Amino acid sequence: MYLRSLLLLFLVSSTSVFGQYAVKDIPETLTKGVSTVMRNQETILTLKDFNSTLVSFKEAITVFNKDGLNALRTKVGYDGSSSIKNMEAKVYDANGVEIKKFKKRDFIDVSATGSSMYSDDRMLYIEYTPTSFPFTMEFAYEMRSSSTAFLPRWEPVPFYSMSVEKSSFSISNEKAIPIITRKFNLDAFETSVAETPTQYEYTIQNVMPMEKEALGPYYTKFAPVVRIALEKFQLENEEAYIKNWKDFGMWQKNTLLKGRDKVSDATITKINNLVAGVQDPKEKARLIYQYMQDKTRYVFIAIGIGGWQPSPAQEVDELSYGDCKGLTNYTKALLKTQGIDSYYTIVYAGEGGQDIDEDFVALQGNHVILTVPFEDENVFLECTSQQAPFNYLGDFTDNRKVLMVTPDGGVIGKTHTYKTEDNLQTVTANVTISPTFEVSGKIYETSAGILYGNKNLLETAAKDDISMYYKRLWGHLNNLALGNIDFKNDKEKVLFTESLNFETDNYISKAGDKILLNPNIITRYKDLPATEENRKLPLEIRRGSTYRDQIEILLPEGYTIEAAFEPIEITSEFGTYKASVTSLEGSKIKYERELVLDSGTYPKEAFNKYVAFIQQVVKKDRSKIVLAK
Repeated sequence: MYLRSLLLLFLVSSTSVFGQYAVKDIPETLTKGVSTVMRNQETILTLKDFNSTLVSFKEAITVFNKDGLNALRTKVGYDGSSSIKNMEAKVYDANGVEIKKFKKRDFIDVSATGSSMYSDDRMLYIEYTPTSFPFTMEFAYEMRSSSTAFLPRWEPVPFYSMSVEKSSFSISNEKAIPIITRKFNLDAFETSVAETPTQYEYTIQNVMPMEKEALGPYYTKFAPVVRIALEKFQLENEEAYIKNWKDFGMWQKNTLLKGRDKVSDATITKINNLVAGVQDPKEKARLIYQYMQDKTRYVFIAIGIGGWQPSPAQEVDELSYGDCKGLTNYTKALLKTQGIDSYYTIVYAGEGGQDIDEDFVALQGNHVILTVPFEDENVFLECTSQQAPFNYLGDFTDNRKVLMVTPDGGVIGKTHTYKTEDNLQTVTANVTISPTFEVSGKIYETSAGILYGNKNLLETAAKDDISMYYKRLWGHLNNLALGNIDFKNDKEKVLFTESLNFETDNYISKAGDKILLNPNIITRYKDLPATEENRKLPLEIRRGSTYRDQIEILLPEGYTIEAAFEPIEITSEFGTYKASVTSLEGSKIKYERELVLDSGTYPKEAFNKYVAFIQQVVKKDRSKIVLAK
């Protein structure tokens, strides 16, 4: 009876449910300084069985300016196991008068991944260009699905600079199917919560907008979120019953991976010949990884049991391409030919460093890598890259929890952490100032750790792109001319070396017969955040790094240092900065600089202290000396 009443309420006209969305009806406190207001959002998830769901969704958003257009929901995806019904969108003007209506037949049906991808995912969408602001769009649909591995999550504050009048999330579970829930930060937003074995209700109202803050934590650490999953679920036509990560790994191994690690006898012979005479298993793995990189390329594929099953290794071997799942499984199969164990490993990829949530046993992750266990370490292989060194992850998948599918089931592990001293950039330069005060010289720069990943793609970049890169990097060097650019990519040591000649003019300031020179010619710190007086979130510096410069400068004949800054040393809880200039024999001087930025999480009150430290660094990087005859 309750469910029937709830659905009836949901499906009645927008006039009786929402009113007409007049902008004047929005509480004034929710409109100050925002781009959008969530007027109302309703999600009703009906669990008919472990393999049957109905999602009824309706959302109305008022948009005040073009910056808020990205918040509009104008599309919805589906696949072979789902169908969309009762889909429509309506547009209202500032007075709440309906000015446009889209029915399901007006939505455009396209591949969700583009024409060049291998996927059976589809998308229905509309295009709407507003003629004036503010306006309100209401978007609604119903979706039925037989795949229940991924259930909708509730994120009632989905965007920065968006306030929320009301958002609700209801789960109807009349069969009391076992559900896993994971809730974040609900109390902080005064969320109304009502939970029984057959009914779950979450409601939030009158939420002020959250502003994006520099170097803040991952959103589940501060935003309201509810995630749900079923212990027993269906992924397309495959059933699963999972109570822990060990169960999950066994299901993944026996259902999605089993029998897909075979390669031909001819390929086995190739691999045998490749590693002939090599005794060290890790060196064998390195050679096999390089073989895979040289042979294959990445192509996105989202077919096969909900896009979660990898292509067979033999297919990847024959076609020489695959996605992260297929290439990882293929590499695993090649290693297996030499008796080297490896684990198919699920991860959240991206610079933000999201962990697999250990307390939420469900399908997670957006990427797959390979773990190769050795006695001294776990080696991690990024199988989609043709350039990545052996056992190098970079900031794409570093320092985060992952799920390894081992022979004994799923195991939560963690990828490599790159320490502050590992992420090292070293610059050495020999510079000459001509009698007419042009500056020229030779620069050598090496990058390691995370910083290697910021540089190594220069090796394959186009000439014009390389030139543009340096001119942006060294924008303080006027009329910069470059020559003899050379790169050395040492994949074994994971070191990238750049060497080049440069010339620049108008770098030096003249004051009568004296010269003003900033000896810090190469490396300048430019990422200067603004202070935040009402900071709400902790400061999170995910990765530390170290920068060292040593520059020898040959002065014009007869010039020496008349005045120079004293050696600089700044120490803070966030790192250290040192700089000095000294005279050498003849007309040479030497400039040395070291900046160490430490990783760490700090309370919100520390943010402006961090800004003050960086401001000092930026200021000291501009320190000048006086040269005179």
